[in-house]
Amino acid sequence: GDSAASDALKKMTKANFVAGLSAGTSGINPNLVENGEFIVAQRGTVTSPGNGVYLTDRWKNWQTTGGAVTITQDTSGIFAEWGTKTSMKIDVTTAEGSVASGDRFIVVHPIEAQNLQHLKYGRSDAESVTISFCFRSPKSGTHYVALWQADGNRYIWRPFTVASADTAEYFSLTFAGDASGTINNDTGLGMNLIFPLMAGTNFEAGSDNTWAADEKYGAATIQNLLDNTSNNIYIGRVKMEVGTTATDFNFESYQTELHKCWRYFERWTFAANKWLSTAHALSTTGAATPFWLRVEKRAAPTFAISDATGGDFFTGGGFSAMTDISADDLTKEGGRIFYSISGGGLGQDEAVNARIDANNPIDWSAE
Repeated sequence: GDSAASDALKKMTKANFVAGLSAGTSGINPNLVENGEFIVAQRGTVTSPGNGVYLTDRWKNWQTTGGAVTITQDTSGIFAEWGTKTSMKIDVTTAEGSVASGDRFIVVHPIEAQNLQHLKYGRSDAESVTISFCFRSPKSGTHYVALWQADGNRYIWRPFTVASADTAEYFSLTFAGDASGTINNDTGLGMNLIFPLMAGTNFEAGSDNTWAADEKYGAATIQNLLDNTSNNIYIGRVKMEVGTTATDFNFESYQTELHKCWRYFERWTFAANKWLSTAHALSTTGAATPFWLRVEKRAAPTFAISDATGGDFFTGGGFSAMTDISADDLTKEGGRIFYSISGGGLGQDEAVNARIDANNPIDWSAE
């Protein structure tokens, strides 16, 4: 009797746990989208981004167009009805009125491949996913959301209908699982979630909710949302989850979302006259200091600084301006920053204080 009761309790507990997962109440966030509420924006405003440039954290663009946009983290509460004050705003600053066959401007969220293994692509029981989001468009009518599988070079798209221009609306779309798909179990790109804001005929093909080879974003009715400088597009509250039902959005703290974003991108900013580190002089013209990143990155990051001469040393002899700031020995956990000056002046093996100018951020990117 006790054994039977114990087994029943275990089954009930498991059932409740699974139900909690699907309802998003178990403490585990089922959302495959990172920064879907757009509350993290380490790069700030992005003006006229080039092709492949990252925008608000974990979101980028792919484009071939004469048009241009400014991307901001909007905090005006466009989607406040759905419980969020933040969104991505795409402000058209240079219009593209004539769309050539190879033109496109798409807003993309890349998802790491190892985070998608439970979708079981390539199997007969591949999982469906449901994508829910808030959207405000300058045009009514048919719009699209697409998925593109990187390892298998396969796509699927679904249409949604904007009822009223310049009106905040909520949508949910279910996408079929891909029994013929491929998502490698690695740290590379597994899938792009795509909002096409403009695309030419090279990117139009296929059928609704049907996986196929290549990269397409919709049928021949893709709107051109970049055709007027008065156009503003807003995207918010994006969620992608396993199953055929859209559940409530899983709101997370800023710190939680920031840590997720740091796996891919980390920006260091500096206040005026604040020391970055004590460096070890390796010669009379150079010094180095080891560093550790805030979280382990997806891969060894790249280093970028706004001004590679924007810093100085302080030694017993006073201040010496830096002539170069670089990094080497980079791993997923950290590396070494190397500082140079011209004309000598550092004492071999001495400790020197190094500082970076204010408004001269260092970026570590493992996107």
